[in-house]
Amino acid sequence: MSTSAEPQPVSRLFSVYLHGLAFLGGFNVMLLEMCAFRVLQTTFGSSIYVTGVLLALVMIALSAGYFLGGRFSQRNAPLEFLLGVISLAVVYVWVTGGLLSEPLLDFSFDLRKVFSSGLAGHLMPPAVATLIFYMGPMLALSHVSPFLIRLLATHPRGVGATAGNLMAVSNVGSIVGTTLPSFVLIPLLGVPTTLGIFIGSLGLIVVAGLVLVRKRAPVTALAGGVLLVAVVATPLLRDAWAARAPASAAERPVFESESLYGNVKIFRSQDGDGDEKLEFMPSRDYVHSTVYPGQPLKDQFTTAYANVGLSRGAGRYLILGTALGGVVSAILEANPQARITAVEIDPLVMDLAQRYVPAMRSPNVRRVVEDARLFLREDTQEYDYIVVDIFSGEQLPAHCVSQEFFSLALARLAPDGVLQMNTNLWDFHITTGLEQPEPFVPVRHIHSALLRAGFASLYQSDFFEHGHLYAFRQATPEAEVRGALARGALDPSVEPNLRASYGMTALALVPIPDAERELRPFTDHWLPEHLLHLKDNFDLYLRALARARQSPEWKTRVEAAGDTQLRFISARHYADVGASGAPSYDGYRAYMKGEGGADYCRDVLAWAKQAPANTLFLDLSRYLHTRVIHACEHALSSQGTELPGAGTPEGAFRRYVSAALLVDDNQGAKAVPLLEEILKARAVL
Repeated sequence: MSTSAEPQPVSRLFSVYLHGLAFLGGFNVMLLEMCAFRVLQTTFGSSIYVTGVLLALVMIALSAGYFLGGRFSQRNAPLEFLLGVISLAVVYVWVTGGLLSEPLLDFSFDLRKVFSSGLAGHLMPPAVATLIFYMGPMLALSHVSPFLIRLLATHPRGVGATAGNLMAVSNVGSIVGTTLPSFVLIPLLGVPTTLGIFIGSLGLIVVAGLVLVRKRAPVTALAGGVLLVAVVATPLLRDAWAARAPASAAERPVFESESLYGNVKIFRSQDGDGDEKLEFMPSRDYVHSTVYPGQPLKDQFTTAYANVGLSRGAGRYLILGTALGGVVSAILEANPQARITAVEIDPLVMDLAQRYVPAMRSPNVRRVVEDARLFLREDTQEYDYIVVDIFSGEQLPAHCVSQEFFSLALARLAPDGVLQMNTNLWDFHITTGLEQPEPFVPVRHIHSALLRAGFASLYQSDFFEHGHLYAFRQATPEAEVRGALARGALDPSVEPNLRASYGMTALALVPIPDAERELRPFTDHWLPEHLLHLKDNFDLYLRALARARQSPEWKTRVEAAGDTQLRFISARHYADVGASGAPSYDGYRAYMKGEGGADYCRDVLAWAKQAPANTLFLDLSRYLHTRVIHACEHALSSQGTELPGAGTPEGAFRRYVSAALLVDDNQGAKAVPLLEEILKARAVL
């Protein structure tokens, strides 16, 4: 016996309504998916993994919905059942996308701490967000087509023609639902308003359908009540969640909006010296850049982008990834005659840079709104110095970190030109040769890509633990690079913050061996995006060292070295962190606060007292991370200590530690005397 009711012939009005429902079903599936792309991009970045997770889970939801819709339509052919399913989707989107979007996104984002390494760390957080926000509504909306085919099965044209018409109408809705949000709704109105269109359009079609089956009074009361609650509760909850930010965070943003490429926030505050600073945040918790409008050279991280070019007298600069214009401002402060081309993909960010940073309005600055790689393909000018600081959220865009990209940049450089790049990837260097398998070090594959693209000399500074690369078109000896920086640091006519930047980079540069070109380079055809992440690298190192500690050779190779090699001192303590059950940054911090950290600090100081002077700073740059210097501040710095001369290893080391702490805290002017003592003693040159 069949369990389904035989469908009755439908009126023309009812047929028109059902086709309108088919259109809105297709429209809103794609509208919701376009909102999903934007929300996941601004929260987790725009890597291929985030896109793949979203598309896969949406297709799973649609497939399950088609299957269930077909089954339910056989048992519940009346329209009310379908409208009830759609109503649930509307309420769900209102609650998750309107009322609770921020706490739910915070929850999903914080899952990165749970899945802290490897591919899972890049798949699970966006997967959970997709499941929370989009699986349910997609599952509900995919019921529409099976139900409508069932309801129109008695149409004189026949089932085949009816199904074809419905699918065509639904597909037209999908086309509109893709183009309208992409080019109009999301760019101009933002995701919340676009989701409001989802809620409103489906709410209206549900009301119209229930009116057709004569359920006017309950529908009106329910719709009015829901609308009233939505209007009152949604902005209140959003404001309440925004106001829950901890007191330690920067002040409320002076600007916050959606742009073509994501959410943009600018924070204004004062540092400990009372100087105004602006922070540009293009993602959920990542500050891309800091700008001091009144003291453009004060932010040492930003000034480090330009210091090698300024030390070499570069006059023509290209900035790829301008953001708020911190690098532009620093260059013009140091060299008012410099000519700068500033490229930024986001037109809103370019407008904000001109509004908040005076240097961006200089006649010496050519402002270009374009993708960096497209600009390099089309531009014909020659530059002395190119800065590459391109990120999508916290992620390096794959098309701007390949050998092909670097070849385009090389073609725009003068014969003695330099390319500087912030990779957000640092090379820990601290391995023992016993790690099996060796940790994947993504920045080394960038080294290979640069060398294979044609750059002749390559240096890296990991002082800020962000992998600042300096690639020279011509072969440039290490002594020449360090010497130019040291001369700038010792020049009293140079602005003090710039002197500090010169001096610290002169001490912290690490030459990259040409042998790294033998590694597989990142190319347009091979680039594992999930490994382009700083924190994952740290966790992988800790685990690898913990495994290596189990090797029989560990005692003879690592422990037997005692305090004679800084590399093995750091390896021993990082291995202890990895074996502690918490191989992560949180585990490292806990270790450094305990007895293990105290031992680490004592071991480093013991090494410094007898370290070879000719390799002191090279060893420090490779094997003593800035985070360890901070953790060992009281044990290692020169404060309150009668110092040996700057020409001795211990004297140079203690001065370096004190200067490093000041530079990392944007107190460059205070670090200059310490750096002068080191450089004048020629401990590095």
